[in-house]
Amino acid sequence: MKPPETIDESMLAPCGLNCMLCYRHLGKKPCPGCRARESQPDEYQRKCVMRACVSERGLFSCAECQERPCKRVKSFDKRYREGYGVDLASDAARQREIGVAALLREQINTHTCDSCGHLINLHDGRCSGCGRQHPIGKGRTLV
Repeated sequence: MKPPETIDESMLAPCGLNCMLCYRHLGKKPCPGCRARESQPDEYQRKCVMRACVSERGLFSCAECQERPCKRVKSFDKRYREGYGVDLASDAARQREIGVAALLREQINTHTCDSCGHLINLHDGRCSGCGRQHPIGKGRTLV
């Protein structure tokens, strides 16, 4: 999947992940993102406690929460930092600094394959176009 020309801010998940770089969005049947179908969420979305929490508080994302980081966010951040090299705490700070659209654009630029120009899956570092492995996600080289 090629990067979009315009940024859709609704592709920032309530937890702070970029849905455009998720394996579910880059798969054969692309997921429309965690914010899609607000009135009729799928099973995955119904189980997301961060989505429910953000919604109950009237926030756009966990980055806006005055209680951040809560225990749930700390655990999720640790899992993504250690498992996929994604630092949600830094991303939240960056979101507050430059805004959602600019953050998503930075992430897309970082996760675009230099060989074919398609998006790279943040979970395993594999390009959605040519399949090339990149040193990010589970495919990253640990030093």
